[in-house]
Amino acid sequence: MLMLAAAPSAVAQTGGGTSATTTASTTPAEPGTGTSTQDPSPGTAPAAPSAGVSPTKTVKLTRSQTKKVQKRVRVKADGALGTRTRNAISRYQKKKRLTRTGRPNLETIKAMKMPFVAQVEAKLSRTTPAGDGTATATPAATGDVAAAIEAARGVIGTPYASGGNDASGFDCSGLMVYAFDKAGIALPRTSFDQYGEGTAVEKAAIQPGDLVFFSTAGAGASHVGIATSPTTVISATTRGVMEHRLDDDYWGAAYVGARRVGAGSTAPAASR
Repeated sequence: MLMLAAAPSAVAQTGGGTSATTTASTTPAEPGTGTSTQDPSPGTAPAAPSAGVSPTKTVKLTRSQTKKVQKRVRVKADGALGTRTRNAISRYQKKKRLTRTGRPNLETIKAMKMPFVAQVEAKLSRTTPAGDGTATATPAATGDVAAAIEAARGVIGTPYASGGNDASGFDCSGLMVYAFDKAGIALPRTSFDQYGEGTAVEKAAIQPGDLVFFSTAGAGASHVGIATSPTTVISATTRGVMEHRLDDDYWGAAYVGARRVGAGSTAPAASR
């Protein structure tokens, strides 16, 4: 397990949002095994997809979403997936060392950091193949928390800032306040207080939009992120806002619990 670097001094807010009278002992460091959805440079492996979702399966985009992709690959934004657009997407995929399909897919739109990634991912994850080839329903984010995921994804790469709660810098609980505010959901300022919101969720039942808590700066829910799938979370780490796994050696060992807030907050009871 990687050790966390000690913070140099007391701060107004730690990653967990502790009070000004508390000395910040540590802030959550990204251990290097997480999954980032930042636009990778050539030679960088693409972000891992959510569990059960094929990253290279062609996704059907709306006209406005297609226009955003076209602008990203610098072709005429007419909303039609024509030959010129497919060729441009293929060139982009080659440059970024993605699977070359010439069509929009989850892997590619994640690399492009499209603002609608959460919507597409949620749609794809509603029905995923089970091991025996049959289809099983996978919970998808409801409308309000989907907006929170999209807001969090939109600030990936923003630097860490103790006490930060806007696009100039975030700590972990400040990021949750910011993201859920975009979804019309008010959260308390600290991770410890956020752990008292909504309904407890079993780890096996985590779905996109759930708050996921970790003990990374002392006992209890000192760090928080928003689930983007049953196994991935966006949170503000000391390396900035990024998407990472919740069940690897580092984060899995620090896992505390999960809570469901907003519409559909009723979930299987879990011990806190």
